[in-house]
Amino acid sequence: MKNGFILFFAFLFFGCNNPKEKKNSIITKKEKTIIVKKDSVKTINEIVLRESFIDSTNIGEKGKYKVELNSYNNMDSTYVEIKFSEKQENHWLEKQKIVLPKDGVVSCDPKTTDFNNDKLNDFTFQSSVAARGANEIRTLLIFEKTTGKLKLIRNSDNYPNLQYNEVLNCIDSWMVYGGTSTVFLKIDHYTLREFAGVELYDNYREVYLVGKKGEHKTLKKEKIKDLEIYTRFKNFSPLIENETAN
Repeated sequence: MKNGFILFFAFLFFGCNNPKEKKNSIITKKEKTIIVKKDSVKTINEIVLRESFIDSTNIGEKGKYKVELNSYNNMDSTYVEIKFSEKQENHWLEKQKIVLPKDGVVSCDPKTTDFNNDKLNDFTFQSSVAARGANEIRTLLIFEKTTGKLKLIRNSDNYPNLQYNEVLNCIDSWMVYGGTSTVFLKIDHYTLREFAGVELYDNYREVYLVGKKGEHKTLKKEKIKDLEIYTRFKNFSPLIENETAN
């Protein structure tokens, strides 16, 4: 009887301390499956359409071309997608798709107007704003009749408040900061090139020329009492104010 009790307790001791069973027990805990419901996972990079614009009557050769602009944003950025199409046999054939960045503050405010005096409307949209709204930054795309496409002017967003200048047959920009500058520009391939300007700053008015390599040459600089710095010009020699812009 005594030997029977000893064998019974020995069986309990070794049976409960079997290393193999311990190991299996630990593995079972590690293999515990956690199920995550799909509904609890949120999309963190959702693309949202902000604005949409279509024109098929004013851009380029009227009625022959169509420009579409869609503005999108996601968690990281805001951008525009521009599609440019040509009508062929009563169908629109897409010729270009251009994606460009913009800020997430202002609306695109797309416009079609002639910037190079070829009587064909070009395309701009507002990509940013500066100087508390005084500097409207627009991206300019010129319509080219020879290719039937839009040509992106790569540095147009460096020059705020762009407009066509009928007096000099060029483009001018009006920059507002601690003073103001009227800058006169020519389209040079895919960029705007400055060739002259009028700066009003710290009671001085300076009229200058700019060479093809960017070198400045002052034509005249004079101190003017009570200088009205918020003046835009449509010519630099002779000086002619742009009264409609002031």
